[in-house]
Amino acid sequence: MIKHLVLVSVLGLGFTACGSSDSVAATAAKGDAFCKSAETAKVDNDALNAIDGTDTTKIKLELGGAIDSLTTAVAKAPKDIVVTAKTLLSKEVELESLLKKNDYDVVKMSSSAEGKKLLADDSAKKAGDDFDKYLSDKCGIAPSDTTPSDTTPLDTTVSGDTSVDTIVDLGEGEAAINKFLDFYELGTSSTLTADERSCIVSNLVDKVTGADLNQAIAGQASSELQQALGLAFINCNVTVQS
Repeated sequence: MIKHLVLVSVLGLGFTACGSSDSVAATAAKGDAFCKSAETAKVDNDALNAIDGTDTTKIKLELGGAIDSLTTAVAKAPKDIVVTAKTLLSKEVELESLLKKNDYDVVKMSSSAEGKKLLADDSAKKAGDDFDKYLSDKCGIAPSDTTPSDTTPLDTTVSGDTSVDTIVDLGEGEAAINKFLDFYELGTSSTLTADERSCIVSNLVDKVTGADLNQAIAGQASSELQQALGLAFINCNVTVQS
């Protein structure tokens, strides 16, 4: 249901580049300096889709490296793609700034007002799609796979002999439920009130585990878990958003 939501929505902004000058070409041509630099930058940026969202150190290093490789392509960006490239660069720099502000915690950043605004901004996705098409048309570089690759699961065993990718380490107890509700808000673009959240936590504590809630995040919730979650929302007069 919400699988890959945070990482895909936040890190999968598309590949970026920037700026141009009077000395650069009007358009790109297969094999030129821009296309070669762009291909390297594209590989770095596409790799962001496969990062473990809980590995803050790796997120910091790989995002920084991706931006660095884009900078190499910046001066070579042709004039007919510079506006799109600048839009993408500004979004990726904004993403890095917000992650840094939130200690590179993806969930924390995405739950903030600024993070939610960035996630809801369709301009990054449109610019990414346009840029991907440009690279395909002009440079012969294959478009990005829109389906991100799964990373190696941290833990693939949960109760009931059901195999499920561990998206994040939710922990246990109230902390796990609150972190799950953070994902719920992100996935449904909704906001629970403090009273609603407290009520749901009270209804679920001691009834579900972190592994159980991870099943829901991965879209593999058992019928028992679905019932428990449904009853908690009903008892708290919260309409379940899809």
